[in-house]
Amino acid sequence: MKSDLYSDILATVSKSAHLDVKKTFDLVCSLLRKIPGYDWTGIYVVKGGKLVLVSYDGEKTDHDVISLGDGLCSLAIVRNDVVNEFDVRSNDKYLACFPSTRSELVVPIRFEGKAIGELDIDSDKTGAFSDRDEKFLLEVGEMISRKVQSVYGP
Repeated sequence: MKSDLYSDILATVSKSAHLDVKKTFDLVCSLLRKIPGYDWTGIYVVKGGKLVLVSYDGEKTDHDVISLGDGLCSLAIVRNDVVNEFDVRSNDKYLACFPSTRSELVVPIRFEGKAIGELDIDSDKTGAFSDRDEKFLLEVGEMISRKVQSVYGP
């Protein structure tokens, strides 16, 4: 079932090229939240040496700006690599947003190889994310990377 949903989401995102940046980001977060186990979805962009939340779907978070160096989100940018935390309670780098969150998947959005933003997914289930989730989100990130680049600011 997830596989069909992944395909549908990729097709919808690919057709969203005509939308403005904010509408595209909101659409992506909304679509991703439809995937079972994706209990909170967000897009952060690197601006002024910080991660800035530009869109999300789910409960409001106090972490709308994250300093590079803080949390798993920052780790994904610094390493320019996927961070798939099986159990956030076992990682002291985890920056808690919601008491219900048990696992987190952070996937860098790259432009010309550089991490300029990220897709951040929280789940209320421990071990919610697979290698397939990582690959799928990397593909989504690639599809929106030009729009992320348009708001990126070192």
